[in-house]
Amino acid sequence: MIIYNLTERMLHELLMETIEEGHNKEMEERERLLDYYEGINLEHDIKGYFDSDSLSQIPPMYINLVRNIISRRALVYQQAPVRYNEKYTEVVGDLDSFMKQFEQLTYLLGTEALYTHWDDVNKKLKYRPIHFFTPFFKPNEDEPFAIMYQAESHLQARTEDAQYMFWSKDTDDMEGKHFMISSRGKITSIVPDDRNPYGDVLPFNIAHRHPFTRDFFREGASDLVDGMRSINIMLTELALHGRFQLGQPVFTGLDTEQRIQMGQDKALVLPEGANFNYATPNANVQAMIESTKYMVDSIAQSNNVRINWTDKSQESGLSKKMGQMDLQDALRSDTEQIYRPFEKEQFEIAKRICEVSGGINLGDQFSIDFAEREVPMSTDEEIKYYSWAFQNDLETRQSYLRKKNPDFKEEEIQGIVEQIDAEQPQEADETQSIIDRIGEQVG
Repeated sequence: MIIYNLTERMLHELLMETIEEGHNKEMEERERLLDYYEGINLEHDIKGYFDSDSLSQIPPMYINLVRNIISRRALVYQQAPVRYNEKYTEVVGDLDSFMKQFEQLTYLLGTEALYTHWDDVNKKLKYRPIHFFTPFFKPNEDEPFAIMYQAESHLQARTEDAQYMFWSKDTDDMEGKHFMISSRGKITSIVPDDRNPYGDVLPFNIAHRHPFTRDFFREGASDLVDGMRSINIMLTELALHGRFQLGQPVFTGLDTEQRIQMGQDKALVLPEGANFNYATPNANVQAMIESTKYMVDSIAQSNNVRINWTDKSQESGLSKKMGQMDLQDALRSDTEQIYRPFEKEQFEIAKRICEVSGGINLGDQFSIDFAEREVPMSTDEEIKYYSWAFQNDLETRQSYLRKKNPDFKEEEIQGIVEQIDAEQPQEADETQSIIDRIGEQVG
């Protein structure tokens, strides 16, 4: 929502209008995605595709691979990064463990907000994800200058007197505000004069799964959730076929009001002219199973996740690496395009919060080293892979060094490579020599 220069009365009217509109379609879709991620309301989601008679025979069948697939795709924070600012690391709190879930929620929802505040008891920063919020924008700006969200957890029912938090930052023509407003319009002060104590900084950091498009809220994992729904419908169909695999009793020549008692301990007596038979389904159950597996494979591959239906213990580290190159590329993209800028912005937010609320000056220097996620390989497998990669110009000694230690500066990398070139390897296997020598330099 775009906001121009407003008086306090106009701002109040605008916020009430926003609250009265309630959850729009975007927020409803986010609720659906969270349901699948958390594994709730799945049975209800399936029931709409079957009549009551069918579901009286079997319960809806479903699995939920949404969280599993996302956890195998969102791996930037699988290993905690190293943040270089000693004072910051002392107050950063449980950001590392928090970011593991935050990364998954960003992948799920497309856009996620992180609220940061000061814990005065423990003298550390604390965090909270904000799934449902309304951003406000100044004309011709892409980043919000104000945010409003429901103060209660999204799991709590929305009540007639729900409480909403409002934050805005200082701009050229508007003073930053922070207060709580109820759905009945009552404003509750939280800070003196309702001023944002952080001035031109909002205590919110927003991550987007995709680069900027037409909309602020990016597309989430709707394709994954829709695919999961289709798979669960197929599984329920399979269960129904299994239920009737022995056949469906069929009577002809009976009055509709006549009832026949059936059972292995009962003799079947039919009136004259009536007939009895079993109608057996002719569905190809194995084909349906294979179709279900294909659907699982498809939604996994579309999210750069590979499913191995065979014995995984027989798969070598080299094979795993070759099969996950797309995933590696996606993770590098996520790291550099999403989370390295996110971490830099998070530091700036933390710096202002620590200064105002904690009386701590973090300084200006900050850098971060993300761990490179690699599929484990033995030394022999690593040599085989890089022999192939070097020969096909997919890797260089420089790129290998960067992976081993992203903190190396380019001049350091070049110096190591030149040193290796100057020392002619005596070993028969040149690739092994290169890897060994690089390992020595890194190690």
